[in-house]
Amino acid sequence: MKTRLAQLFCLCLLALPCLAQEVIRVGVELQPYQPYSDVENGEYRGYARDLLDAFAAEHGYRFVYVPLPVRRLLGDFLGGRVDLKFPDHPQWNADQKAGHAIHYSRPAAPYVDGILVKPQQLGQGVARIRLLGTQNGFTPWPYLTEIHAGRIKLIQANQIESLLLMAINDRVDAVYLNPRVVAHQLRLMDLAEQALVLDPQLPHVEDHYYLSSIRYPQVIEAFNRFLEERSEQVEAIRLRHGL
Repeated sequence: MKTRLAQLFCLCLLALPCLAQEVIRVGVELQPYQPYSDVENGEYRGYARDLLDAFAAEHGYRFVYVPLPVRRLLGDFLGGRVDLKFPDHPQWNADQKAGHAIHYSRPAAPYVDGILVKPQQLGQGVARIRLLGTQNGFTPWPYLTEIHAGRIKLIQANQIESLLLMAINDRVDAVYLNPRVVAHQLRLMDLAEQALVLDPQLPHVEDHYYLSSIRYPQVIEAFNRFLEERSEQVEAIRLRHGL
């Protein structure tokens, strides 16, 4: 029995370097979403890049980042054309994921999604919102009942900048986005960060993004250990990106 266990242990040790030398394709979102991530001149960057690079360096993994539109990213992930997916969440596209054995990491990045309005519109409730803007690929979970009932019409766009201008110019009544992402984009547009603010009285989502994989559950397990054992390093990366 001891001999058998020793053989298995040796096989595991031999397998680890092989995986480390293999190129692992990380599917990521093409759309700009700083401080979490964006793609500039084909280069993936932001909090997610720094976090995943730090993890890969510690374990000797060779990550290649594959930026894709949100809808295509899911299809390529489920079809095995990318090996890891970030960001991901167990609740996202649950119907399309049915039948796939997807392994999710521990929480890797905190986020808040909610309604942002002009400061003078704070506290006016959801009844005033008839046109709600959001980014393609986003699902405004707390407002699906109103959307399906026709009380709110959803307007989607690829660019956050377009959505923010629509809200500032009253072409939509509000936007459903991440307030940190909105503040970052407003700075890039040379606009005041308080031009649009989160209405905390309206329903919003506080959750986390996850790393996921179908092919490499062992990488997800290693990432979980990294998040736990290198928590100070992870926290420093978050603080550097304002998260």
